[in-house]
Amino acid sequence: MKILSLIRRALRPQLPPPVEDNCWKIADCSLPGTAHLRRGRDCEDAVGWFRNDGLLGIGLADGAGSAAQAALGSALAVRTALLTLWNHHLDICPITASSARHALVIASQQALNTLCDRAAEMRAEPRDLACTLILVVAARDFAFAAQVGDGAVVVKDGEGNLTALTTPTNGEFANETILLGCSPTIDLQIGSLPRMPADVFRLKSIAAFTDGIQRLALKLPQGDPHPPFFTPLFDRFEHLAEPDMEKLLQEFLESPRVNARTDDDKTIALAHIP
Repeated sequence: MKILSLIRRALRPQLPPPVEDNCWKIADCSLPGTAHLRRGRDCEDAVGWFRNDGLLGIGLADGAGSAAQAALGSALAVRTALLTLWNHHLDICPITASSARHALVIASQQALNTLCDRAAEMRAEPRDLACTLILVVAARDFAFAAQVGDGAVVVKDGEGNLTALTTPTNGEFANETILLGCSPTIDLQIGSLPRMPADVFRLKSIAAFTDGIQRLALKLPQGDPHPPFFTPLFDRFEHLAEPDMEKLLQEFLESPRVNARTDDDKTIALAHIP
């Protein structure tokens, strides 16, 4: 069991001490968009992950631009959802291909409950902490993703095929998205591989990202993965040692190529299993 990151900034949860587990290679990076920097705002995305005995869990959230406490909301949602998945896996039922969907639904609901509880403590409305939410649980032979709002999760299988497990969800208008905290219910999108239990599937790589880079990574509006984006990124990532992986992601997100296409906060988590 090894937990290198659940939340990079405040609200870091208390978890068991790490134990070496080299099954998954994973790194993440979250940077403020150029528009946020011009307005003197920090990054309002959050990202975290855990790995335990072959299981990988990833969480990302993007604080809503209209939310007064966007950064707090995204950090709370990721922390709560990952801790819920972690506790479910260790204390209730190991997360497998047959139990992953149920675990993701529970984790998403608990994240919403936490946003509502914190809003009540602050004498605010849950929409003041509204955010998107992306959750992933995966092992060698399955991958499940749950999503509220935009951003996406893309996986590569052992044959090199790219598949989007989730795609961006818009609201009533094209520039709107569904948000956690703006409704008492959750509009949850869940995707998985393999599609059928009897299918043979071998997972190789995962990318989960917020909407800051979705226009580079996806063919919109259909949401299909864009191979010129993912193929070189996955290839470079798979051959790096862990100390160099985060540097790769930071250099990529700070590159002129990315900043020319987006001025929003940008967050990505990449994982590879040999």
